Amino acid sequence: MSQNASTPTAPRCPICAGTVFGPGPKGRTAPNGAMPRCAGCQSLERHRIFRVMFDRLGPASFARWAAIQFSPDPTVDPSWFASHELSVYGEPGGLDIQSIDRPDAAYDMAICSHVLEHVGDDRAALHELLRILRRDGLLYLAFPDPFREDVTRDWGFPKPEKHGHWRVYGADVKERFAKYLPGQPVLAYRGQDPVTGEWEGAFLLPRSDVSRRRVEAALGSSVSLFSGPAGA
Repeated sequence: MSQNASTPTAPRCPICAGTVFGPGPKGRTAPNGAMPRCAGCQSLERHRIFRVMFDRLGPASFARWAAIQFSPDPTVDPSWFASHELSVYGEPGGLDIQSIDRPDAAYDMAICSHVLEHVGDDRAALHELLRILRRDGLLYLAFPDPFREDVTRDWGFPKPEKHGHWRVYGADVKERFAKYLPGQPVLAYRGQDPVTGEWEGAFLLPRSDVSRRRVEAALGSSVSLFSGPAGA
């Protein structure tokens, strides 16, 4: 081997720094054949993509924040926050995001990943998620990548063969945001998994101009205005 040749660096999980990966659910691999599930923290592509996003936002800035997370996943680290509440629907103490049993402005951050597609009234859920946020708060919202579909398919009931989803969001979710949340900026983030190379998107909904500018400064060109007023 040439002295100038270098050994390719093994992909490393940004959540646990692991380098061992295995098949995903039902034995699946990434389209390029890469193994998607981290053996250490059990993360999949979306968890790592959005952990990179949070790392860029700067977890140190959350040190005084109160957070609530709907459904467990390893994207965020509860230790980042002054307080962190986990709600799992159907389990003891679990909350219904269509009618959240918490006061107005109770949290600085709401984390809602792969939950919105499981509720019947997503309009009510979005309003509730924003209601419980403080003035400079931030909603992180993720659901199966809508840019893989042109049009939202909403069945009006939880479809068993679709994991209990009420709908599959499409790119027209932009119009849904504009209709449900007029005047609310919705920022779209697009990121790449450092392990498999796959891309996926999520949304950040800042409650104030201060919060919006903070997100845009931290994420730069990786984030863009998806819906809402153009003015900062």
